[in-house]
Amino acid sequence: MQNSQGVNSVDIAITILEFIASNGGIARSSDIAKACSLSKSRLHKYLVSLCRSEMLYQESEGSQYCLGSKILFLAQATPKPQSIIDEINQLLCEFRDEHNMSTGLVISQGNQLFLTRYNRSFKHVDIDFLPDTPVPHKVSAAGAVFATFSNLKIDAGLSAKQQNTIRQQGFAIRHEPAEGIPGAQSISCPVFNKKGEMVVAALTMGFIDPEKQIALGNALKAKMAKFSQ
Repeated sequence: MQNSQGVNSVDIAITILEFIASNGGIARSSDIAKACSLSKSRLHKYLVSLCRSEMLYQESEGSQYCLGSKILFLAQATPKPQSIIDEINQLLCEFRDEHNMSTGLVISQGNQLFLTRYNRSFKHVDIDFLPDTPVPHKVSAAGAVFATFSNLKIDAGLSAKQQNTIRQQGFAIRHEPAEGIPGAQSISCPVFNKKGEMVVAALTMGFIDPEKQIALGNALKAKMAKFSQ
C-alpha cells in the first residue's frame, strides 16, 4: 500500500488533523500552516472542508481550530482503555436499568454542546437521538446545567432566581416539551471530577411523570456523585 498511488489531499488533511491532535487538540492556523508546510490560502481550503465535515471546528476568535465532534464519533469505534466518558456512561446505563428511563451524556466543544452518548430505555414507546446531536443552550436542561455550573460563557436564558434554584437542587428540569415530541421532558445534572470541576452534563429524558421529577432528579444526582468519589 505504501507504494500505491493515493489521494494527496487526503494525506494532507490527515497531517493537519495529526498536528492539531499532537498540539492538545487545538492550534492556530498560522502554526498549522508552518508545521504542515502549507500556504495560508491553501490551508484555508482544507480547514473549510474539515470544519464543514465536523472533523474540526473553529473557535469564536477565528484563528484557532479544534478537533470536532466527528473525530470523537470515529474514536468511539477504536478499542481503547476505559475513558472518563465511558466511566460516566456506565453509571448512566446503570441508572437507565434501575429506573427504565433513557439517559444521555452531553459534552462541550468550545461553547457548543453535543449529546455524545445516548442509552435508550426499554419502554415500547420512547424518544431516540442520533450520536453527537447538537444540544441548544436555551430550552434544554443540559444547557441550563452548563450555564449554572461550568466556566463556559453560555446563555441559557435563565433568570438569577432560576439559576439559584438549579444550584440549590443540583439539577435542572426542562419543563417545556421538545419541538416535535409532545410531552417529552429532560432532567440534567452536572458531573464533577475529584477537583470539583464540571466535566459533562448527565441526562435522563423521556415522558416523565411531573410528580416524579424531583425524585428522579435527586436519584440522577446521587448516581453521578459516585463518579467523583
